[in-house]
Amino acid sequence: MKKYFPKKYLIEILVTTVFLVAIELIFRAVEGFAIFDWATFRIFLSSFFLVVFFTFFISLAKKEKTRKFWNILLLFIATIYAWIQAGFGNFLGVYISLGTSSQAGAVVSYIKEFLVSYKVEYYFILVPFILYLFYCFLPKKEAFCFDEKVGIKPRIVSILFLVVFGGFYLATLYIPFMQNPIQLVENKEVFFSPTNSSVAINQFGTSVYGLLDIKQQFFPVHMIDEEFEKPEDDENNTRVFDDTLWKEITKKESDPTYKTLDEYFLSRSISQPNEYTGYFEDMNVIVIMMESVNNIILHEEYYPNFAKILKNAWYWENNYSPRNACATGDNEFSGMTSLYALNYACTANVYPNNEYFTSIFNQFRNKGYTATSYHDLDSAYYARDVFHIAMGSEKYYDGNSLGISFDSSNYLEWPSDVELMEKASAIFTQNTPFMAWITTVTPHQPYDGASVYGDKYLSLFEDTNYSMPLKRYMSKLKVTDDALGVLLDELDAKGVLDNTVIVLYGDHYPYGLVDSDVASAVSYDVNDFYEIERTPFVIYNKNLEPRIFSEKTSYMNILPTLANLFNLDYDPRFYLGEDLFSSDFSNRIVFADGSWEDGIARYDARSSTVTYFGDQKYGTSELQKINRDINLKKQMSKLAITSNYFADLERKLNEEKETESTNE
Repeated sequence: MKKYFPKKYLIEILVTTVFLVAIELIFRAVEGFAIFDWATFRIFLSSFFLVVFFTFFISLAKKEKTRKFWNILLLFIATIYAWIQAGFGNFLGVYISLGTSSQAGAVVSYIKEFLVSYKVEYYFILVPFILYLFYCFLPKKEAFCFDEKVGIKPRIVSILFLVVFGGFYLATLYIPFMQNPIQLVENKEVFFSPTNSSVAINQFGTSVYGLLDIKQQFFPVHMIDEEFEKPEDDENNTRVFDDTLWKEITKKESDPTYKTLDEYFLSRSISQPNEYTGYFEDMNVIVIMMESVNNIILHEEYYPNFAKILKNAWYWENNYSPRNACATGDNEFSGMTSLYALNYACTANVYPNNEYFTSIFNQFRNKGYTATSYHDLDSAYYARDVFHIAMGSEKYYDGNSLGISFDSSNYLEWPSDVELMEKASAIFTQNTPFMAWITTVTPHQPYDGASVYGDKYLSLFEDTNYSMPLKRYMSKLKVTDDALGVLLDELDAKGVLDNTVIVLYGDHYPYGLVDSDVASAVSYDVNDFYEIERTPFVIYNKNLEPRIFSEKTSYMNILPTLANLFNLDYDPRFYLGEDLFSSDFSNRIVFADGSWEDGIARYDARSSTVTYFGDQKYGTSELQKINRDINLKKQMSKLAITSNYFADLERKLNEEKETESTNE
């Protein structure tokens, strides 16, 4: 062996591999991933492969200092990348991708909150690199950190090692006993198309995921090999569609992406009308996405206007707002389209010009409503001035056009939601029936410094044991509650309150707070990775009898539910969420990484494990069916967004109609 591998060259490869594996193992431990499974074995293989690969090129450098520098730098990058991934997973709920690089800028703006959110155990990820530095800078006679040149034979043997280990590594993606039968995405699929960062990082480690992510950004691969069959028509169905033109488009379609999407949506079942169909027909509707609002707003003594709303509302006590790559913008997007936002990119910013004839704005406009949208900030974060209009909002009013004073560069001071409601309501009530979308902002982080609204109501909480950041958040939240009171008063004064439905949901929990702060003000266990995503979801009308629903739901179900309640002319096949009142409602919440929870179990996509809540259990085939359905929905949503499918389909349907009309 010495003939082909100088002693120090071989030892350097082995030692560096040990340190790289140590980083990965610590990451797995702090993230709660299994240590003794095939993923760990795969990570060991890839670590050895990467070390040999990079060592091969580093050894070409003539100077010892240069070789040592590059070796240290690469291990440093691997360490910091793993450390940052742990932080992003905790802070934003998803691991970062190059596609979500815009969120890195947002984190920089809240760097203090980001670092405060770090759990102590995350810092253990840095330990192997620190030890490696000690190792490299030991007295020269004791260290092996690239202090000798390497000849041609070791390089040839290195290439042979790469070929053998590379082939063995790829084989682990296919060997049956190395696969988890209930994994959300198969290893071969997630390796070549690593869009599910949670599964990819668990199965391949942070270092390999980072490289695969770079590859995916520049050379994207979509792996979908499915055949879809349209379900047989039920003669008892009353909601039916003439798909003649659509099928004709599909038959002539040459683009494989569009053809796959056509076949998928055509194959989906059609939810039928139910006792709630048309319940609010022809009434006005206001949808309010409330910034950073979770169940802390249920404190009636501090938030009387929200409490007043609940007295005449339907309230879903098991509503969740899973954080996506860009929690606010993406969860707003999903609320408007009932499509899953991309979990590796800021959907609203990367694809702002996409058009959706299925969107909430277009559906209500088709019914004769005026449809407008409002926000009290500018487009500093999200391109609402572009994507709201592309989605069909007749006019988007931001803080500037509403005449609201703010400084978008000052992250402590946010505009007033009270002023937003005053000025927005003066506009959308001019024409009825109206549909208005309002996105608030006052409770936005940070909460660690003095601000006008963060300090405005501090006296309300002076007798509590809450931390100062939590008090400042609750003070800001009080402004949003005031805004709800203003809205109710304005609607009442203009005589439209009785005929108006108000829908409220939170975009995400206030993740600018540490978990212990949130825990002190809510009644559920926020240490649970998923339970912390709970937010309120409310449908209000002044004349409603209050009801509490226990079904599990999210923003994905808002549009199809409203479409049914208002009896809109819509095709439920285009919505990947469900009508909450449908007899086919699955009672299942799907999280950003594909994890899910229903009344029977919780499936964790990160670790491919199932936790049951009672005696009822799913069989393996049932779990596979659920996971296949969820994965397909996410994959098809991704394809529809990245290809601007709905704009293309609308254009082709119009062309077919014109051709048919001409032929007649």
